[in-house]
Amino acid sequence: MFALALVALLAGPDLDTTVTAQRGQRLEVSAQSGEITVRTWTRSAVRIQATGTHLSRLEIEQAASAIAIHGVSARGMPPRVTFEITIPAWMGVRLSGVNTTMRVAGIDAPVTVETVNGDVEVSGGNGIVSLRSVEGVVKLVGAKGKVDVGSVNSDVSVSDVSGDVQAETVNGDVQLEKIQSDNVDANTVNGDVLYDGPIRPSGRYRLVTHNGDVAVTIAEATSAVVSVSTFQGEFESGFPVTLTGRHGKQFEFTLGSGSARVQLESFAGTIRLVRPGTRLQPKHRDDEDRDRDRKHDKDDQE
Repeated sequence: MFALALVALLAGPDLDTTVTAQRGQRLEVSAQSGEITVRTWTRSAVRIQATGTHLSRLEIEQAASAIAIHGVSARGMPPRVTFEITIPAWMGVRLSGVNTTMRVAGIDAPVTVETVNGDVEVSGGNGIVSLRSVEGVVKLVGAKGKVDVGSVNSDVSVSDVSGDVQAETVNGDVQLEKIQSDNVDANTVNGDVLYDGPIRPSGRYRLVTHNGDVAVTIAEATSAVVSVSTFQGEFESGFPVTLTGRHGKQFEFTLGSGSARVQLESFAGTIRLVRPGTRLQPKHRDDEDRDRDRKHDKDDQE
């Protein structure tokens, strides 16, 4: 254990400093506006490179549990800072911002990222991995542990991940690829939900949308009870299934011994089952449509 240390650095056009890191510490960075990029190296140290406007100084607080970094504004104007931070791979990360884009790569530790207006892109993460944005796209690749990712007005994508997965958005797609998990919960309101990964014998999988399609890969040897619910949509399967317990457009069927549970719901979209190897892509609208809608929404707000 060591006492809290505070280093306040005057911010010139460019700032570049390095502080020693200790096992058990995590990196905490907050930024009102700008970009935060975190990468890794082999040294037990944290290198902080920053450029900014309306920035009077940069404060670095060191304690036994964390190295915390934040900018202090000049003349009351919110600082806009671009951070390039390099840390040991074992160091956990907690980033927060408002109008801030976040990128993290190479971390073998817990990662928490929260922003309002900005995309979040993370490669790696081990343990609890929590990524949130309101207006930005959230992308996660190569994590393991307990994953919780979400947006409100953009897409969410998760790939090459092992562990529990919870993914949600309101106005966007949820795309899950190469997932190794016994527990998946994915939902959106206005968008598609796509799942590509094995259905494990003891697994629980819930894929839900209101105005969009649900597509899921089902291997030939899958053992699961699959329940399907749609009101105005359709059901399509790339292989024969025998439907039981049918009530309108709510029904279920059993594959193998039925050890896993798969719940698929769409109020107004198509629910599709496909064999592995089929490329799953959002169907309800393309990227240009979404970009145009976001621009119109921003113009309306302005």
